Amino acid sequence: MAKKNASAVKKSNAAQAGNRRAALRAQQEAAAKKAKRNRILIVVAAVVALALVVGLVVWAINRAPKQATPTPSATAPATATSSEDTQPSTPAISTPQVVPPDGNSTDVAQAAWITVPSKIVVGGSLAVDIHTDYQCPYCQVAEKSYATLFEQLSDGGGIVLRQHTRTFLNGVGGEKGNSSTRAAIAAACVDFADRTKYAAYHNLIFTNQPQEGTGFTDDQLRNAFAADAGLTDAALTSFQSCYDNQATAQWVANAESNNMNAVANAGGSPKYLFGSDTALCYTQDANGSMKQVDCSTAGATPMGVMGTPTFFVNGVRFSLSDLFDSNWTPLYKTPEDLLTFLQQKANS
Repeated sequence: MAKKNASAVKKSNAAQAGNRRAALRAQQEAAAKKAKRNRILIVVAAVVALALVVGLVVWAINRAPKQATPTPSATAPATATSSEDTQPSTPAISTPQVVPPDGNSTDVAQAAWITVPSKIVVGGSLAVDIHTDYQCPYCQVAEKSYATLFEQLSDGGGIVLRQHTRTFLNGVGGEKGNSSTRAAIAAACVDFADRTKYAAYHNLIFTNQPQEGTGFTDDQLRNAFAADAGLTDAALTSFQSCYDNQATAQWVANAESNNMNAVANAGGSPKYLFGSDTALCYTQDANGSMKQVDCSTAGATPMGVMGTPTFFVNGVRFSLSDLFDSNWTPLYKTPEDLLTFLQQKANS
């Protein structure tokens, strides 16, 4: 009887041990499943967090003013890019605004270009549209070589010269004074105060273009360039008042927007305010960079001019490579040679 009891006890103990081992295995399996589930959750959370960070970075890049150095192919996106002595940011527009008399329209909402005053106006003259930013170094190269020739053609009636002053390079190279905008405001104020000095002042800004990131000072724009351009007496006072009050700021701001986009010209010709009858089309990549493409490309968006310098003659676009050889030597040395090129390009 005692042996039977001992055997029963052994079996009971063995069963209990087996149950404990089974329970332990179940616990271990449950713990392993839980650990695996936790690892999956951690990985998912990390992926979500990474996606959120990337999304915030992309959002910040798209939201912030972009800084870009223009290139000879004029493909710098209008995304762009200090002197701290007298360079305040352009204030909110609250003072009475004026329209430069040689602007393309008396309607400030249609602001796009200023026609360089000419001594002779001839019907049927070629229309030459030049997009420049006063902080664009390649614009300076073009201006130094060709400003006089273009102005001679304008004065002789061979062309109608239209300056599209752009401002998307505010902040280029770390510049903090919105120099592109302030210089454009000053140039428009010169046209308002004494239109005969507009071309000289425009050229002086480029001649004295500072190193990238330095910007123009208010003393240069308000006093030095004005004096060198020949503004005196009442005209000088009018100019300085216009500049001090930023009285052409709305014109300048609208001109940038209207030239950046494919805005219809209420005047009829050209079709778009940026100077052509044909829109320029772009696609945008994941980083927000714009690339010009054929307008038949899927997802292409019709827009305007997004880089400087950009040129049109009778709506036909041309570039720096049409004006300079590979060594940056101007291809045309006389007004007659330049006019011949412009006529050929317009008919191409």
